[in-house]
Amino acid sequence: MRFYDRERETELLKKYDRVVVIGRRRVGKTRLVEETFKERCITLFVAEKKERLVCKDWLEEVRKSGIYIPELTSMKDVVEYLLNMKDDRVVFIDEFQNLLKVNKGFISDLQRLLDRYRERKAVVSGSMISMTKKLVENYKSPVYGRFDTVLKLGELDFRTVAELCRDLGYSAENAVVLYSVFGGIPKYYETLGKVKGDPLGFISSMFFEDPYPLVEEVRVMLREEFGKEFKTFFSILEAIANSVNTFGEIAGYIGEEATKVTKYIYLLERDYEVIEKRESIAGKGKRIYSITSNLLDFWFRFVWRFYPDLLGRGEEAKRNFITNAGKFVGLKFEGVAEEIVRPPFKPDRMGRWWGAYRDRKGGERRTAEIDLVALREASREIAFFEVKWSRLTRKDALRVLKGLEERSKLVGWRLEDRRAYFGVVAKVIEDKESLRKEGYLVFDLKDLIR
Repeated sequence: MRFYDRERETELLKKYDRVVVIGRRRVGKTRLVEETFKERCITLFVAEKKERLVCKDWLEEVRKSGIYIPELTSMKDVVEYLLNMKDDRVVFIDEFQNLLKVNKGFISDLQRLLDRYRERKAVVSGSMISMTKKLVENYKSPVYGRFDTVLKLGELDFRTVAELCRDLGYSAENAVVLYSVFGGIPKYYETLGKVKGDPLGFISSMFFEDPYPLVEEVRVMLREEFGKEFKTFFSILEAIANSVNTFGEIAGYIGEEATKVTKYIYLLERDYEVIEKRESIAGKGKRIYSITSNLLDFWFRFVWRFYPDLLGRGEEAKRNFITNAGKFVGLKFEGVAEEIVRPPFKPDRMGRWWGAYRDRKGGERRTAEIDLVALREASREIAFFEVKWSRLTRKDALRVLKGLEERSKLVGWRLEDRRAYFGVVAKVIEDKESLRKEGYLVFDLKDLIR
């Protein structure tokens, strides 16, 4: 599969001499570095082995590049030999955090080597986000301050995934379905390109059919990241994936006091970067937490509840997914719309709105939501969008838009003097042009891809 996107990241790698690349597994760290430097790159993968065996692997890799290197049995000696070479090769230490399991002392050796060979270009990468951040950003670490920049490699955006899927022969609708589950993790699309098939069938084969290839991969990845307290972290993520997403609700769901949950929420948000706290745009609604990765959100919603007896309940798990897939994809389609849709002004902020209000008739307290709101303070402009993962006739779209106009009155931002726009985003919308002539903002998949 060809290399997609990453122009900004490639420029940063070329610009700086010492770079740390942090990102989750399968997100494309190794491919990024090797594509950037091509044959100049010497990749030293740190496997969880004895140091002598790691060095043996390193020597084989170096010799494949046509470079002479003597028989060396310590990582320090191998890296020093490569840094001392009189050429423009780039030394790339992959899965940097594993050094702690192989030889902790090498971290101090690396600090001295980086200081001694300051003119040589060196890159390290790590897939355990919390551990790698501590190794390079904690002032107590031996290599603190030895790197010019830390590059946090995120997932590919939807535009890139849509392009990738198109190249593999999949439609825009298929791209949304696949993105809803796999997000922007390129490795899984590479697998998709090899096996082909319809998206729901591919997803089922990865999670709900023997040999369940991605079930253990996700679980092991997270257990390794979270350590021995993984059960509490898993319980919190399970709660959030199932729409239990305020602080108090999460504490109640897992049966812990709020004071005890605080630490875990903080770690998930700041150290592990697995969840994020979101606020209602242009409102005072309660803060909610969401999972930052589509894959993890899917896994905790559809897979974890059946674990560890998934082998005996695979068909049940698959039926549950197929039954609820449309609703799940619809939720993720809201994120796609937020990424791509642009109102007729440059917004300061975009996001969901939610809030509480009193029913005019009975005085009962109710809640309301709007899928996407964009606003610009200087011009007092605001745009409201409803997002539907369905095919809409003109009549359907008008009904959605009229309901949206009513709910927009609950959003108290500049009610007296704002200029408001109303729009709908859907899989397919019939007779779009007539709706646009009436002043509505109308987008479907064809518009999004274009």
